[in-house]
Amino acid sequence: MSAQDPGRVELLAPGGSMEGIRAAVNAGADAVYAGGRLFGARAYARNPETEELLEAIDYCHLHGVKLYLTVNTLLKEDELSLRLPEYLAPIYEHGVDAVLVQDFGVFRFLRKAFPGLPLHASTQMTVTGVDGVLLLQEMGAQRIVLSRELSLDEIRRIHARCGVELETFVHGALCYCYSGKCLMSSMIGGRSGNRGRCAQPCRLPYDLYFAGKDAKKRREMNRAGEQYLLSPKDICTLRLIPDLVDAGITSLKIEGRMKSAEYAAGVTAMYRRYLDLYQEKGREGYRVAAGDEALLSELFSRGAFSEGYYRMRNGRQMMTLRERQSPKGEALRHLQDTSSGIREKYVTAEKKISLDAAIRVHAGEKARMTVCDLTGRSCTVEGFLPGPATSRPADEEMVRRQIGKTGNTQFQFRSVSIDLEDGLFVQIRDLNELRRSALEGYRDKLLAPYRRRGSDMLPEAAEPSVALSAAPSADKAADTVGTPGAVHPSVTASVWTREQLEAVLSSGEIGGVYLDLSVCTLENVRLVRRSGKKVYVMLPQIWREDTARIAGHIIAQGFGIGSDGDGDSPDGILAGSADQLYAIKKAGFYHAGSGFEVIADASLYTWNREARRMLSTLGVTMDTLPFELSEKELRRRGCAGSECVVYGYQTLMTSAQCLVKTTTGCRKEAGIQFLKDRKGIVFPVRNDCLVCTNTILNSVPLDLVSLSDRVRALGCASIRYQFTIEDGNETRRILAGEFPAAVTRGHFRKGVE
Repeated sequence: MSAQDPGRVELLAPGGSMEGIRAAVNAGADAVYAGGRLFGARAYARNPETEELLEAIDYCHLHGVKLYLTVNTLLKEDELSLRLPEYLAPIYEHGVDAVLVQDFGVFRFLRKAFPGLPLHASTQMTVTGVDGVLLLQEMGAQRIVLSRELSLDEIRRIHARCGVELETFVHGALCYCYSGKCLMSSMIGGRSGNRGRCAQPCRLPYDLYFAGKDAKKRREMNRAGEQYLLSPKDICTLRLIPDLVDAGITSLKIEGRMKSAEYAAGVTAMYRRYLDLYQEKGREGYRVAAGDEALLSELFSRGAFSEGYYRMRNGRQMMTLRERQSPKGEALRHLQDTSSGIREKYVTAEKKISLDAAIRVHAGEKARMTVCDLTGRSCTVEGFLPGPATSRPADEEMVRRQIGKTGNTQFQFRSVSIDLEDGLFVQIRDLNELRRSALEGYRDKLLAPYRRRGSDMLPEAAEPSVALSAAPSADKAADTVGTPGAVHPSVTASVWTREQLEAVLSSGEIGGVYLDLSVCTLENVRLVRRSGKKVYVMLPQIWREDTARIAGHIIAQGFGIGSDGDGDSPDGILAGSADQLYAIKKAGFYHAGSGFEVIADASLYTWNREARRMLSTLGVTMDTLPFELSEKELRRRGCAGSECVVYGYQTLMTSAQCLVKTTTGCRKEAGIQFLKDRKGIVFPVRNDCLVCTNTILNSVPLDLVSLSDRVRALGCASIRYQFTIEDGNETRRILAGEFPAAVTRGHFRKGVE
């Protein structure tokens, strides 16, 4: 595919407030993304109220700029069915250009309730490869915001195979975790990133230790003074703009809705200049001037910049490591001067739309005024009927002066043509009314194409819970949820090691085993088969191009699947990402009536019934209860056909970074390390060299086994023990009901805000 025309590439700026939206437009953004008072992933930004948001939509459209609304959080059942339609209806009708979505249920609901509304799949959906893009494209997404961890080569290959718009971040903060996969803030502080309330624990200091869980045997791995191990530098990609455009990216996105209007304006203006430079002079004439990256750094950075993941898989050069020093003295004064200059140029300055005006005032006919913009769009209005002058007739100077008073409107006249018959009396108030009517008419005519009729579909009445597996029917399950003992769930276990597998196989209670790729060998598969239990493959949460290739090879070997189609096949697959759902279908494992099970892990979020229905249409036969919903909220969601994790160290983060590589250098040795925070709390970390990810686990395991009556009353089809860092003896004790002294109930009692 040929290189993309840079003239088609959109510059997308953050709008964390009404002031920030205006500043971004004034600085040259092609589009702005902003949140309203609800459901945005930046709940603590100064998000505009609905009336202000409608004003922002009009402001953007008058200046030829698009506005995208963020609804990129996970919604609880009542929020989706009751609050979302009421909140979104006036914004939809007013002409918002697109909505960014994380929740599969929100996606499905908006497709039905607001037809014609373009939907963008948020980076919170964690789309990391062509499979996820193709899936969302088939679902009706107009644009996919790719995970920030993808390389330029991966993006090029996705673009070559897909027909949907692609958006990536080009400037600003990076999360340590793959966006959409982080529960760290939620689990340790109760502020959920999936609800826009992240407390940013990744920006705090940590120590890293190697060796066993015995503190006396641990060896510190991080270097002196390098404690900010989870804090990536901000990215700056000015030098990569030609490569980004040629890779097929549709929209270059600037991060920063929590930052100032001066930041939004300054960064937008800089990227506008360089995108225009590439459009004008091409790659040969493209040069980044000395000092421009430093200027961006002054606006905000975490200890210099990196170019993100576009050219590297991971590395310590991408990390902050040391505490960032705030500017002082001369540096602070320079920053203040820079910010002041940007504020004066973009934030407080009013961007006007230039119009040409023509006025005709003749005896015996109503005065007429036409306004016309540079593109030829025009509006003509009629006004007062002039009479003969008895003393002082109107002259051109008076008419021109009065018509030119556009005041605090968004318009200014580039020229005013006057056709005034002599000897007529004209009142100033009549000229003012004629001007006002002409400008309002032009404004209404310009905005009319953006307006939509009200939603063609009223919110659906609440439907019964959706049973995704061979559990009781949906209607029956809806009647029995809440009745202790109504459902007797099956029991499964997931394992990371051979020791855990052997312990699990000795339990008569366990009916199915999820094998991590690291233990998905032919020997282990046969061991599970001989025990009479079902065997499932547990896929990693992240599904990139190389991961898919590695996993395919391991599964084929583990089940003895040859090129001639012989061998065994798993009973099902535990999927952790949207990419995997498409890959499973493409691989031919699943088809209706085959008996093959596709279980959606907790990282494929199903906070509401619409999300469950959406996953069901994508081939999912059973989902996993979300970790962040309370018992009460789970009841509203419905649990028939779901699996509940009742024990295990929950995954807090999955990262493309590697703590071992950052601290001591890559050894290509998988293992467990331990992060200690400033309060002395220790978090196990798995570096998985097989798929090149780090997984940070909670400091204590989840225990809902002790609440078994309440869990069983939810009516789940299955419960799961999730084994990670336990040895064989620990695994046996847990299956026997002997739990560690320190455990957590997670959010089962209170949920998240």
